[in-house]
Amino acid sequence: MIVVFMAVLKKFELVDESLAIFDLLKKQTLTPQESKRIKKVAVELLEKLKAEKLKIDHWQEKESARDAVRIAIQDFLWSDNTGLPLECYSEKEVQSKAEEIFRHVYRVYPRVPSPFYSGIVAA
Repeated sequence: MIVVFMAVLKKFELVDESLAIFDLLKKQTLTPQESKRIKKVAVELLEKLKAEKLKIDHWQEKESARDAVRIAIQDFLWSDNTGLPLECYSEKEVQSKAEEIFRHVYRVYPRVPSPFYSGIVAA
């Protein structure tokens, strides 16, 4: 019973984390189909960052690591395969969204797993 409860908590942890990215990416004018794509972008971007760039020890203290995170976010959002639907976002909007996500990631992920979300789940 406890194992099942912990699995449910872990599931909500991922939802909470990706929901924060989704909230930064969403726009009021999105269709349901576009919104579904944005949700996928949020989940996959966060998974990619957590699996790669955010695992670097003290990444926030190293300029090259910070730049790598920033570039990974920008590249992901611009990608035809993984990124935002370009018919819905202008170049300026994509740049702005990338910077907002970088600031969020910088604040919330000094390490993986995030102490911010771990604290919410443990509470």
